[in-house]
Amino acid sequence: MDITLYTAPDCIRCKIVKAFLNDRNIPYGTIDFKAQAEEFNTFYRTNRPKIYRNPEGVEFPLFYNGEVIRQGSGEVIAYMLSGDELKNSGAVTRSDLLHGWISGLYLSCCPKEQEENFLTLAKHLAAGGLSICMQTDGRNSALLEKILALNVTAKLQLNILGDAKVYESLYGAPLDKEDLAKTIALAKGFGNSEIRYLASPLSIDGQISWPTRAMALEAGKMVFDACGEHQLPIFVDKVTAEMPQGLQGLKPVEDAMMLKYRSALRENLFKAELAQ
Repeated sequence: MDITLYTAPDCIRCKIVKAFLNDRNIPYGTIDFKAQAEEFNTFYRTNRPKIYRNPEGVEFPLFYNGEVIRQGSGEVIAYMLSGDELKNSGAVTRSDLLHGWISGLYLSCCPKEQEENFLTLAKHLAAGGLSICMQTDGRNSALLEKILALNVTAKLQLNILGDAKVYESLYGAPLDKEDLAKTIALAKGFGNSEIRYLASPLSIDGQISWPTRAMALEAGKMVFDACGEHQLPIFVDKVTAEMPQGLQGLKPVEDAMMLKYRSALRENLFKAELAQ
């Protein structure tokens, strides 16, 4: 398998991927998009529909093995470790953070058989100098505990996606209260963390829609039942990243609904606030 990395000068993410490949004695070639502009532009024009551009331009590094293109240090190393297992499970996605930070690591979605690869990925990203924003939705507190023990996480986000029924609809099983309680305790004990009710599009009876106020109320009750703390600080936030394929036509959630979410959460969690 011939691997080519398309890189940018002084790119920390590129250096991290190169270090990973070197550590494992995996041969590869490199093309610098500035020093070898003609070769890069030919590749870019040929594969433009498959190449992602973040707000600052093409996301580097680009990995190409003659079959697939992967971008960004997280997705590239995940591919080298697991094929597309971590990507297809939702455990590793594109980062929406720049300037030394990386996100797109969703530990709750990590399959059991891929946990060691997920931990390896996190260690390589942190060792290379990136600040990791790790995310969980309250599932798999055991893996969260292992990750926090590695001291590779710079920020932790606990995203509450809805009540137990919402989790069952999304993942085939309701959210375990003890698992959630332990996740909340770990988040509270971590220095840079936030717990938030994350309003995200839901598929209900085949229709895609934003959650209702009643759903936020049930989610707040579920969190309170798990932790027993009315004074638990929790933010109310909404999905702002690019909508997944098939959701682009969904209208943005209105500010008035965000206030309804907050008032619903405050019936059980008195310190619910809108994210700034």
